[in-house]
Amino acid sequence: MLYGIACLGGEWKLEMKRNSKHPIAVLGLPLDSLTADEAVDAIERLIQSGGTHQVATANLDFWLNSLSDQHLHRIIAGCSLVLPDGMPLVLTSKLLGCPLAERVTGVDLVPRLAALSAQKGYGIFLLGGKGDVAERAAKFLEKNYPGVRVVGTYAPTEENMARLDHSEILQRIHAAKPDILLVALGNPKQEKWIWMHRKRLGVPVAMGVGGSFEILVGDMLRAPQWIQQCGLEWAMRFVQEPSRLGPRYLRDFLGLARRLPQTLVAAWMQRPYLGQSHVTMVNTPQVMHVYMHGRLCADTGSSLQEAMNASIASGVVMVVHLQSVRQMTAAGLGALMDARRQLLDAGLSLSLAGLTFKLRFLLHAWCAQPLFDEWQPAIAHGRSMVQEIEAGARINLTGEPEVLRAQTRIRG
Repeated sequence: MLYGIACLGGEWKLEMKRNSKHPIAVLGLPLDSLTADEAVDAIERLIQSGGTHQVATANLDFWLNSLSDQHLHRIIAGCSLVLPDGMPLVLTSKLLGCPLAERVTGVDLVPRLAALSAQKGYGIFLLGGKGDVAERAAKFLEKNYPGVRVVGTYAPTEENMARLDHSEILQRIHAAKPDILLVALGNPKQEKWIWMHRKRLGVPVAMGVGGSFEILVGDMLRAPQWIQQCGLEWAMRFVQEPSRLGPRYLRDFLGLARRLPQTLVAAWMQRPYLGQSHVTMVNTPQVMHVYMHGRLCADTGSSLQEAMNASIASGVVMVVHLQSVRQMTAAGLGALMDARRQLLDAGLSLSLAGLTFKLRFLLHAWCAQPLFDEWQPAIAHGRSMVQEIEAGARINLTGEPEVLRAQTRIRG
């Protein structure tokens, strides 16, 4: 929702005006609830908005990898768009009471993006794949989508990737000047590679697509539509590559079987709250304090977005106080994760305060706790406030106590 903000002295009030979508938190991943066509529209808006944006299509393997790799978890949480490429994630969202629109896979998006390119003239660069599969995928797209602009293809060798000497890759991309970069290096390599070079790519949208090129050219057969709709596409892939995918699928489903009961118990503990919910903002010179009352859901999450906009406009960090929250939904946590992402993009931070036992358990069970810091009390006179920037640099800030009233840390 979009909210109007009124300020009386240092206190801000927000009033609801209209609906807006936010990501839904599913097992710690901020998944956007979009159809495939809506996802293409969202990607086009990212192209037109300027800057470089990362798009991820997350499945169960992505999720399990992120549990053991905090850097990967933060990368996925920092993407401009995260789409659910896996039926277990879609089904889990339904169990949490916030169903995702549909499953959106990388292999479904690539042809749609080719059609968009043919219609609007956006340039596409295909990076990765085995052997000459990227070139063959380019020919397939050019044959089936007349007018598509495939401006370049490149398949780096394993040796080049291992040496981390990526200057040739970047030079090829810079020379081609694509609008969309499709990276088929597999997870987590492709997500980490895009994140590592995102500031040097000069590409509006970069998206990891896994094995999509192989499926497009027919090296890997895709399940019929009715099997996809039943959520059994993984079974057909397993039949084609049992030795490679068997251990992976077993690991993924055992991981889900271990974590899903705790996730559902935490959701059950959040008993429905039917009272009035609202958001209050108190602005200080260095911190925007946001107090959530009642239910943190899609509606109040939209007022959280307005608070985040005010925080960025003021150039101050944001602290969200949750002691008065009686219920948090997956949509509400998704809005909180989205506000965190946008603040980090602006060089600011979002910290939490007033966490009750139930909320701590919820964040842990929903795999979101590693993404958030807890706000600390005011620091003593003469001490330095340290912000840990995502790249690993440490910047010491010192100041008078009346200016530096809070200590926060940036996670990125």
